[in-house]
Amino acid sequence: MNYVNENFDRLINSVEENRKIIEAMRADVDGFMPGFTDSPERLSRWGHYYFCDDDGGRLIFDLNSPKKHRCEVCGKVYENEILDGVWTYFYRNRAVVMALVSAVVYKATKEKRYFDYAVQVMDFYASHYQEFVLHNKENDICDSYDTMSWGCGKMMPQGLNESIVAIRFVQTIEILKDELSAEWLDMVHRKMFKEMFHLLAPQATRIHNISCWNLSAIGVMGLAFGDQEMIDFTFNSEYNIHEQLKRGVTSDYFWYEGSIHYNFFLLEGISYLYLFSRIYDYDFGEESGRILTNMFVQAYFYAFDNQYLPNPNDGWPNLNLKTFSYIYHTAARAAGEDSEIGNITKIIESSEEPRTILPLSEPYYCQNKVCLEQLLFNIDFDYSRFIPVKKGSCNFPKSNFAMLRNKNWNVFMKYGLNGKSHAHPDIMTVEMMYKDHRVSRDLSNAGYRSKLCNEWHRKTLSHNTVCFNGTDITSVSPGECLYFDDSKVTARAKDVYEGIDYTRTIELGENCVEDTFSVSGGKDGIYDYIFHFESDFSFEHELELEDGDLGFDKNGYQHVLEVKKAKACGDSAVLYGSAGDNKFKVTVDLKGHQLYLLKTMDNPVNKIRYSILVRHAGADPQYHLSIKEAGNEAV
Repeated sequence: MNYVNENFDRLINSVEENRKIIEAMRADVDGFMPGFTDSPERLSRWGHYYFCDDDGGRLIFDLNSPKKHRCEVCGKVYENEILDGVWTYFYRNRAVVMALVSAVVYKATKEKRYFDYAVQVMDFYASHYQEFVLHNKENDICDSYDTMSWGCGKMMPQGLNESIVAIRFVQTIEILKDELSAEWLDMVHRKMFKEMFHLLAPQATRIHNISCWNLSAIGVMGLAFGDQEMIDFTFNSEYNIHEQLKRGVTSDYFWYEGSIHYNFFLLEGISYLYLFSRIYDYDFGEESGRILTNMFVQAYFYAFDNQYLPNPNDGWPNLNLKTFSYIYHTAARAAGEDSEIGNITKIIESSEEPRTILPLSEPYYCQNKVCLEQLLFNIDFDYSRFIPVKKGSCNFPKSNFAMLRNKNWNVFMKYGLNGKSHAHPDIMTVEMMYKDHRVSRDLSNAGYRSKLCNEWHRKTLSHNTVCFNGTDITSVSPGECLYFDDSKVTARAKDVYEGIDYTRTIELGENCVEDTFSVSGGKDGIYDYIFHFESDFSFEHELELEDGDLGFDKNGYQHVLEVKKAKACGDSAVLYGSAGDNKFKVTVDLKGHQLYLLKTMDNPVNKIRYSILVRHAGADPQYHLSIKEAGNEAV
């Protein structure tokens, strides 16, 4: 099996659409490569710094502005040494990606300068690799691989990013290998890939998504260059790739860290290793292959019907399956067009929803539509020929997730955690979709060094759950599904706060969602049930409101934008919400509770959400909220 599809040369130039794609790629390469320059003296910094503290927007990587960094949302310009280092990280990532794109353009056009561009970049980094400073994302400088901190990189701010670079360079070489000299390949292997192996191997020391990337990079380098030491380390070391999949993936086929973004991020790294195992006829292992295949298939089933993804825990907002189509294309190349993965890849490509992007480690998509992997691997797929796969309600008890569906509603519930890695304090949160319209979604987060990430996105109050005494949920333990069928799920989590248990039931009707939330444990305090609606919602009601004060000034409460307290409402309150052409009737039970209407921040904060908070003072509150299709009902 070859890396590049055997029909690439024929189809890339005989199909008009493909020729246009190559022309657009050529323009991207021509806009960067002639001016390529770098130096080992430049220190790269962690990409998670590249977010605005004021609104959580990503800063714009401007090729011509290495010292000034502008927020994409508010336009604020930042100037400091750390962000200059992040600019260097983005520049190097662009150089590595453009080398890969240039190799594809050369493969399509046979124009020698694109071959030379790709080789120029790889030659520079290989020749100078040992001159780059060994450092980690905290900017600690280390003397040697033996004494380095865990997580170090050289070209990049951490070993994780170095692994991505290694794989992209091997991909580039694989495209060009028939025209690369043995002497040059030996130099790259000796001076760069061997050094990367010595850098990455000591970091593959735990069951973690970063270890998977380290192992995948080592394995891809080893297989491509016939380096048995690297191959043995990947498949036989203590925390080898088989152990990662066996111990790190739940029996529901979801990565244990509980983040859908990291689930796909992990799949990206391992999918390259899976493909190179096929190319070089190495036995990936029946169990590991089965686990990997089922992870790809399962991901299709926990997506919403419109292919948007729930976003519990750390990650990026607004992701959909098409965001990760490049990973499906990689796995489909290894598994084949007629495989389950191949079929789902075609379903994903058939979606009319536009692809949503990733803010960091973004792969290459020509005009955000066609990925390199589709062209290189599956250019001969018949995308009109696929078998529809029906999705029903599903429960993933070992992953603490459930998805309920009917023809109108999708509701996702997260009812526990499998540890603190990448966890948000949001046990019993829900996300909701009506037809193709999002009613409520998880914000995920901005970059980890962003002020709002840690003061808002990673706080209990920013999620659809219950806060106790203005503090964050403390549990990082699994929950328990008590009941599940096609239209109803009941789950319980014990000791969400010490001595306090939560039980939540979501039930779907044809035109409504019923949410019943029970707290038990006998502890007196202030309990705040909160439900956030998307920023495009507007509400009408007959409530009499006054300015309110929630009484807490940290753990996210300091970032609430507006608080209105409802005066006497009786035992329930009704609000009518509109979003596009959709109208909803929201009914909140208030017996023994106080209702507040809030304005809270979205991610990023150029949009504002309308949020309902129901407060109980005492012990063991019981909450009930229903959302019903309202039709022509009005206040």
